Amino acid sequence: MTGPARRGGSVDAFVDEFAGSTTWRAMLAVLESAFPGLGMASALSRRSDVAMHVLDRKAAAKLGVPAWRDEAGMVFDLSAQLGVRTVRPGRGRTVPPRASRPYAGAFVIDTLDPLRYHRAVGGPQAPRDLPGEGALRVPSGAEEDDSGVVIVANLTDAGVRVLDSAALWRYAGRVVTGTLREPGRPETRARARRALWALRRVVLVDPELRLGVCLQIDAARVPRCLLAFGVDEGGAPRFVRP
Repeated sequence: MTGPARRGGSVDAFVDEFAGSTTWRAMLAVLESAFPGLGMASALSRRSDVAMHVLDRKAAAKLGVPAWRDEAGMVFDLSAQLGVRTVRPGRGRTVPPRASRPYAGAFVIDTLDPLRYHRAVGGPQAPRDLPGEGALRVPSGAEEDDSGVVIVANLTDAGVRVLDSAALWRYAGRVVTGTLREPGRPETRARARRALWALRRVVLVDPELRLGVCLQIDAARVPRCLLAFGVDEGGAPRFVRP
């Protein structure tokens, strides 16, 4: 993305495909659980489009962290958060993360509270644990192949001060691999590889920072952060684009 026109076209195309996708719906299920009682899923599902602000100083303030544009989308500075954040009471780390699938084509990994599954919005059934071998299909390479993941996490666990698209993708890869690979089961390595290869959209939600970031993984496996949102105290998500 070398110019404003090309950047705008890429973002428009991503948002058009993302809004209403299974990954979008899984994100709404996560937001409904992460910010209960605010009706976020209902409010967003009624919208035919997503109102966005182009990233500038004022829009960055809506995200709650310093942010700026680069060639791959957006970059976020978590310097003020490093070393001062703690795990919330009741959010134990003794239970390893587990993947659930509230909708076909997208799955959810909650690294903060693995025992709290995110129920599909508007449906009575609870999300299912992903079964073992074969849970995530091997993509054929066709354009319609698509899979997404929504990861609930403390973004400072990525271990870097500045999160650009590459750092976000590396962190998401570690979470997906660490969740889907099981000790003593070598066959789960192939499952994790297939999951990573199939991913086209990645959403990371940090409930404590009230921040979400959305990645597009293009055909060349290049990650681009083309959408982010901050959630204000009233429960309204403020979407920002590069």
